[in-house]
Amino acid sequence: DNVAQLYKAFENDTNVFMVMELWENQSLIELMRNRRRITETETRWYIAQLVKGIRYIHSQNIVHRDLKLGNLFLTAKMELKIGDFGLSEYVKDPNDKLMSLSGTPNYIAPEILEKSGHLYEVDIWAIGVIAYTLLVGAPPFQAKTSKATCSRIKQVLYSFPRWLDITDSCKG
Repeated sequence: DNVAQLYKAFENDTNVFMVMELWENQSLIELMRNRRRITETETRWYIAQLVKGIRYIHSQNIVHRDLKLGNLFLTAKMELKIGDFGLSEYVKDPNDKLMSLSGTPNYIAPEILEKSGHLYEVDIWAIGVIAYTLLVGAPPFQAKTSKATCSRIKQVLYSFPRWLDITDSCKG
């Protein structure tokens, strides 16, 4: 239910075309642009759907590797759909770690940056980053440059703004 439906795919000499379901309310990034941040209750609603979708994707031996607000789409009922599988990888053998550097800097996991090999855990990391971003209104490791952002990620260096009243259960 929480994964974007692909109805048909075809290609010509230069392009691949995909016919997918329509998301009437665009993506979570547009929601955040309009609202700046969302409530804890709404964050729980979206994260629960995201976890359900990721559980299904992982059960199919797929690592998404590019979870971010712009790849999480909203239906007319404001239900979440995971899309954009362009960086995804099919895991043939769980003993073979993925080694390629891919993803969006603000959401990328330390394992990817350290080139130590990764699998499903990078999607779990991204879920945490997405939850923080929804609650606070900005990614937890965001810095002025991508290099600085990556350094903060490697150090797991983040904090919750003191002025923002977020419950301990959401911070945990």
